[in-house]
Amino acid sequence: MKLILMRHADAGEFDPLHYPDDSLRPLSKDGVKIQGKVAKALKRIGLKPARIFTSPRLRARQTAEITAETLGLQTVLMESPALGKEYSVKAVLKLLAGCGAEETVLCVGHEPDLSELCGALLSPGHGLGIKFVKSGVMAVKFDGPPQPGTATLIYFYRPQDLIALD
Repeated sequence: MKLILMRHADAGEFDPLHYPDDSLRPLSKDGVKIQGKVAKALKRIGLKPARIFTSPRLRARQTAEITAETLGLQTVLMESPALGKEYSVKAVLKLLAGCGAEETVLCVGHEPDLSELCGALLSPGHGLGIKFVKSGVMAVKFDGPPQPGTATLIYFYRPQDLIALD
C-alpha cells in the first residue's frame, strides 16, 4: 500500500467570533489558491489515489475536494472521525486495514495528529520531529499490512516544494 498523508490547507487562525464551532472553519482564499497549485503539482507527478479519507472538519474536507477535483478523480470522499476528533494511530491503522495492499490511499488531516502518525509508522518511540505545514504532503509505502514501524518514506513535500515542480 502507498499512503499519502496531507495536512489541510490554510484556514486562517481559530476565530470563535465567526466560527464558534471550529470544525466549521473554512479554507482561506490563500488556502484555496495554494491547495489548487499543490494538487496540480501532485497530478503532474502522477498521484492517483484509489481512496480518499478526510477528517470531517470543513477545512480538511475542502482540501480533499480541491485535490480530488484537480486530479480528475471520481473517487468518493469518505469522512472518518479517525482523522478528526477520534484520532489515534490505532484508529487510522484500523481504517487502513480495509484498503487493498496495492492501493494508493490519500488521508487528509490535522496537526499534531499527522506528525504523530508519521513518527509511529516510520520509527515508533523515536520522536522524529516531523512537522506538517499546511498543504504539506508525505508519501510512505508498506510492503505488508500497515503497522507501526513498517512504513518506508517515499517523499515529504512542503507546498512550496511541490509548486516549484510545476
